[in-house]
Amino acid sequence: MASFYRTFLVGALALCAVFCLASAAEAGAATDSSFDADIAEGRTFGHHFLKRISFAMIPAAFVVGVITTLLSTLTVVSMKGLGVGVILLVLTISQVIARSFPAPLPPPVPVAYSAPAPAPIPLVYKDW
Repeated sequence: MASFYRTFLVGALALCAVFCLASAAEAGAATDSSFDADIAEGRTFGHHFLKRISFAMIPAAFVVGVITTLLSTLTVVSMKGLGVGVILLVLTISQVIARSFPAPLPPPVPVAYSAPAPAPIPLVYKDW
């Protein structure tokens, strides 16, 4: 762990040294050229950049809102599917456990013996 911190510290110092050298070189180059002397603000982050960003913020916010809505809908649907899957898994596991233990049969109910009914006497109808 100490080697990680040592490597991190050396990297941070090297990065600071590179930034210091780059800013010193830029300051030296800025004094030599008179090309940018009359520009009050930079072209990259000036008024025009802020205007372009303000025009782009509304569609970007809309896209972020749409993406957020779609992701939340996807999350709700996924959670619903996960819930149904968990319920089915619990039912399946309980069914497997229930089938692995044989259920005892209930004792037979005693039934009183009843003799069969006598045969019916046939009715014979003669000449009506």
